[in-house]
Amino acid sequence: MGDRYPDGISETHLTRRWPRSASPLSFLVLAAIILIAVSGALGGFPNPSQSTAGPKARLTLEAPKIARSGMVFEMRMRIDAANAIARPVIAVSPRYWHELTINTMIPAAADESYGRGGYRFEYAPLAAGDTLLIKVDGQINPALVGGTAGHVTLYDGETPLAALATRLEVRP
Repeated sequence: MGDRYPDGISETHLTRRWPRSASPLSFLVLAAIILIAVSGALGGFPNPSQSTAGPKARLTLEAPKIARSGMVFEMRMRIDAANAIARPVIAVSPRYWHELTINTMIPAAADESYGRGGYRFEYAPLAAGDTLLIKVDGQINPALVGGTAGHVTLYDGETPLAALATRLEVRP
């Protein structure tokens, strides 16, 4: 056999039908992984938008509904003032941001606090017809399993104007 084949090559290399690296099973597993990723079952689609309106303003939230552990995400909150809002405050329930790291919030709030049911961010007054767009960048901590749920509420000082219930599903 030493004269018929080069070193490291034997008769079994020529007679085996499916070498380990070219098995159709490997291709099917890879195809299944790609199909699951493309289906959106693991997240990755544009953030859905949800909105609610009160008598003085409309609150719109664009945030991921499905995300993967460790993923960096972007969230946008928009306030459209129908009437003047003297002290616009966005409050996020602690349950919703549990095990999330918030890296950036633009524009920065004039006052940030925690209390009265959540993380509170107060902005400059809004006149009727004004719009405030807040961009939040964050990351999902690896310890978060399953997901979170909570509320994002718009206040004028201490008076609630609009509230949205929201949920983030976290997949591995």
